[in-house]
Amino acid sequence: MHFLVNASDINAGMSLVSHALSARPMRQVYEGVLIETADEGIYLTCTDGEMTIRTRVNAAISEEGVALMPAKLLGELLRKLSGEVDITIDKRFRAEIRAQGSNTNMAGTDASEFPDVPEVQDREFAVEVPQNKLRDAVSRIMFAVSTDETRRILTGILMEIFPQELRLVGLDGFRLALQRVAGEFALPENRESVSAVIPGRILGEFARMLGESESPVRMLCGKNRFMLSFEDTCCYTSLLTGEFINYKQILPTAWQSQVKLRRDDFIGAIERASLMAREGKNNLLRLSLTDSEMTITANAERGNAMEKIPASYSKDQFKIAFNARYLFDVIRNVYTDEMCMRFNSSVSPCTIAPLEGDQFTYLVLPVRVLD
Repeated sequence: MHFLVNASDINAGMSLVSHALSARPMRQVYEGVLIETADEGIYLTCTDGEMTIRTRVNAAISEEGVALMPAKLLGELLRKLSGEVDITIDKRFRAEIRAQGSNTNMAGTDASEFPDVPEVQDREFAVEVPQNKLRDAVSRIMFAVSTDETRRILTGILMEIFPQELRLVGLDGFRLALQRVAGEFALPENRESVSAVIPGRILGEFARMLGESESPVRMLCGKNRFMLSFEDTCCYTSLLTGEFINYKQILPTAWQSQVKLRRDDFIGAIERASLMAREGKNNLLRLSLTDSEMTITANAERGNAMEKIPASYSKDQFKIAFNARYLFDVIRNVYTDEMCMRFNSSVSPCTIAPLEGDQFTYLVLPVRVLD
C-alpha cells in the first residue's frame, strides 16, 4: 500500500475515528485503525466492539492495500506532522511514514481479524436533522441517562420520531430529560411514530463529533442496528432491546402551581448554596417560595448558606427540597433566559420547562424532609 495524504486531512479523520477507541480494549484488534485504499482516497475505521466509526480521507493512491496500524501511536505521530505525508505499508505490514525530513517506521498487523463494518439491514426509518441541533439535544439529556447496568435499557436514549418532531429522552430514576427537535420527518406507511433505544454513551460520543453547522446528519435505523452519518463519516452501533419506561406516564399533565425564574439568577444561587450543601450529609437544598421571592438554603456542620432571588409565584408559601447535584444538572442544561418550575406537592415530581414552547422538559424528584 502506498499513498500521499495531507497531514491536516488525515489528522481530522483520525480524530473522528478515535472516538471509537476504548481506554481498556477487550481485544488487541480493537487497538488498531483499519486503513483501506479506495478510488477516492482512504478509509479509516476504528471499533471497540460496540461502536464502529468509519470515515473517508482524500488521498492520492499509488498502490492499493489494507492494513491495521496501532491507532494511538499513529495518531500521535500524525499530529506532529504537517504538509504532505507519504505513507508506504509493505506486505509484512510495516509502515514507513515520511514528511518534510521526518521518517518513521512503524509495525502494523494483518487486518483479517478486524470485524466487518456492520451495515444496517431491514430499515425501519431514516431521518435527517441539522448537525448542531442534534448535537445540542443529545448533550442536554446525557446527565439523565443511567449508568446502572442492572437496568440496561435505561443506559440508553429513547429516540422517537413523529411527523413534525424528533424526541430524545433520558431518565435514570431520579431525573428525566426530554428534548424536542422540530422538523419534517417521513414515517413508514401507516405509522404515526417510530422509536428506538440507542446506547446513551455511544450516542453521546457520536454527538460530540458533530459541528456547529446546520448541514444534515442522516440517521438510519434497522431492527437491531443504528447508523448515523454526516459528510464522509459513518457511525454504527447496536440498539438496546427491551421496553423503555413509558415516560409519558411519569410527566405530570397538570400542576397546582408554578414559579417563573430567570435562569442566570437561579443557577448562580444554586452554585453558591451547593458549596455548603456538599458539606452536609445529604447534599440538600431547600427552596421556599413567596409571591415575589425564592429563598434557597443549605445547612451543614460547618455553616449554612442562604440565597434570595426574584421570582413570580402566585400561591401561598411553598417549600420543597432537592438533592443539590440533581437540581444543578437540570438547570445548567436550560438554555432559555427564563424558565418555570411546576409543582403539585412537596413530595411529587417537579417539572422544569421554558415559559413558552415545549422544546425541552425536565423532571426532578424532590427529597422528603421533616421540618
